[in-house]
Amino acid sequence: METPPPPALSACGTLLRQGDKGRFLSALFAPPDVREGLFALYAFNLEVAKTREMVSEPMLGQIRLQWWREALEEIFAGRPPRKHEVVTPLAETIQRFALPHAPFVALIDGREQDLQMPPPGTEGEFQAYLDATGGMLGRLAAKITGADPEAAAARATAYAKAGTLIGIARRAQLGRVDLPLDRLGAAGLTARSIRDGVPSEALSRLVLAFVEEIEQGLAALPKTARAGGAALLPATLARRLTKALRAASGDPFLAAAHLHARPDGLLPLYLWWSLRFGRL
Repeated sequence: METPPPPALSACGTLLRQGDKGRFLSALFAPPDVREGLFALYAFNLEVAKTREMVSEPMLGQIRLQWWREALEEIFAGRPPRKHEVVTPLAETIQRFALPHAPFVALIDGREQDLQMPPPGTEGEFQAYLDATGGMLGRLAAKITGADPEAAAARATAYAKAGTLIGIARRAQLGRVDLPLDRLGAAGLTARSIRDGVPSEALSRLVLAFVEEIEQGLAALPKTARAGGAALLPATLARRLTKALRAASGDPFLAAAHLHARPDGLLPLYLWWSLRFGRL
């Protein structure tokens, strides 16, 4: 008897596999009855997160984000969702899991900051950005999987912070610097020095300081139930990025190049191991 072929990947799953492999793989560890909900949520996040890369000027990005705001307002007002490969399944996910509106608004507002040229001025502003773009996503994922919302938010924020570090080179090409100015100044760096894309010992030391903060923060998190563990797997994704940054001695340009050139084929095994043995 022949084994039936695996079910075709949904549109959201396909988008995610192509544009956000880490979250795609983590969603695969969710039970089948909630997996598509995570696909829809993470595909929405991908759509708004890549806004800065898709537009030639900030105004066009504002228009794109406003389109998403209006699409969500229609969903939460109970109106028929727009016919769109992400909006339609997202509307179903919002209704099925009773997802709240406010985290979506906060997430879009956070991504709006990507369109602004000045970096965050202070550490506090930087943390607020990470909570908006990472923490809010974690809380929504927890609602879908049944995980503890704040536990998921803490791990998703750590992943957002590590992703910001590994993305320094790519964002610099867009003229964007995300590290807070107060930390840059204390390290003897400027936003322009980051945008120039030139590695330096000062930048590497600062990156390693952030890496240390991420690792210590993850280590200090209280143990949590493995219920809804797929929403907690960003902790493993964050550790993968901090490991790459340490291997590159804190050089974010080198770390990003190595990750791009040699994708981590063992990542699914690491995610499974984390979920199986509770290293979340």
